[in-house]
Amino acid sequence: MEHIKVLIVEDDPEKRSTVLNILSNVEYITLTGEAGSAEEALEMLDRAIPDVMLIGAYVPGDGYKLAEKVTGSSPWVSIIMIEEDLREETMRKAIFAGAKDMLIYPFSPSKLVDSIYRTYQLERKKQVIHRDKTSVLKKKSQKGQVITVFSTKGGVGRTFIATNLAVSLAQHTREKVVLVDLDLDFGNAALALNIIPRYTITDVVNDIRNLDHDLMESYLIPHRSGIKVLAANAQPQMAEFINAEHIEIIIKVLQSFFDYVVVDMPARFYEAIDSAFQEADLLLLVTTQDVAAIRNIKACMVSLNSLNYPRQKIKLLLNRAESRSDIKTRDVETTLNYNLYAIIPEEHKLVSSSLNKGIPVVLLYPRAKISRSFLDLTRKISGSSQEKVIEKSENAVEAVE
Repeated sequence: MEHIKVLIVEDDPEKRSTVLNILSNVEYITLTGEAGSAEEALEMLDRAIPDVMLIGAYVPGDGYKLAEKVTGSSPWVSIIMIEEDLREETMRKAIFAGAKDMLIYPFSPSKLVDSIYRTYQLERKKQVIHRDKTSVLKKKSQKGQVITVFSTKGGVGRTFIATNLAVSLAQHTREKVVLVDLDLDFGNAALALNIIPRYTITDVVNDIRNLDHDLMESYLIPHRSGIKVLAANAQPQMAEFINAEHIEIIIKVLQSFFDYVVVDMPARFYEAIDSAFQEADLLLLVTTQDVAAIRNIKACMVSLNSLNYPRQKIKLLLNRAESRSDIKTRDVETTLNYNLYAIIPEEHKLVSSSLNKGIPVVLLYPRAKISRSFLDLTRKISGSSQEKVIEKSENAVEAVE
């Protein structure tokens, strides 16, 4: 039988001891950690990776607030609240915090074990249904979503956006994500992820006529976040041997077995990379709050418009947003005559630390404001914000049952 991983969050020694004694006698339950406060639990969450969290309602930091945060950041974790009495108010709190069940202390061993098993199985069933729905949609579309990250201005953070978006998509959708570095002259995606590429896009092009799922997979570099990476050339001069047909074939092969293909682009238009624009489902245009970047993006949008590029594909992303800047976000929208799709805040110290360590900021500082902004972007792209509404409704029904 598959083991259920449980994290206990309880500061009351008696309650914690009771839970530990009960669970220690159940073969299929594994304890992944203990926390005495909401803050400690959040610090442990990424390391413990629990299936179920038992949360005391009165732990320091508020058990219900903790439940709500976990539901928002890790919706696959089933939450069981431990209360001292059952009232309409506490039931409402549990429902809106996303809890799947509530136990009133003291409880019998069988009640605790049954609650853990039942909530775990309900979540597993929901995941299977979600996967089945995704599978049906994939059969209809037969291709993954291509997200192209572009700007004609260097230094605006294209690679930073592309790498963190790819990792965030993999972490929060649990679907297959590949990052393609199409900055064929000076690509830095591998460096940003602290990986040394054994193969690059040139190796793929050399085998382009035989390219299929298995061969492509052999050229991709796995990253610990769960994404795969197709690195740019180690030698810029090799780019002259890569043409638009090669790029089109590569993107279409990747679309056939990845849910998301995130493309990091160079800071210029040229024929070889045209397919990355044509195949894009979303074109993220990156700008910052400075005149040069905004002017370049405006010229870029004029060029795209002259080429009859679909306006609905274009999404404007503001990177390094500062509230104290002379140029406000509304000024950016007014100048470009375009609403901002996403805003990534300025976090100089965190970003600098992330780049120096070669660890995406969404992994290094998962609860920072900048990481939450990537989560918001991920939800927009994946459509999971709508699923959250459905999940909360389902949580309410399950809790009442």
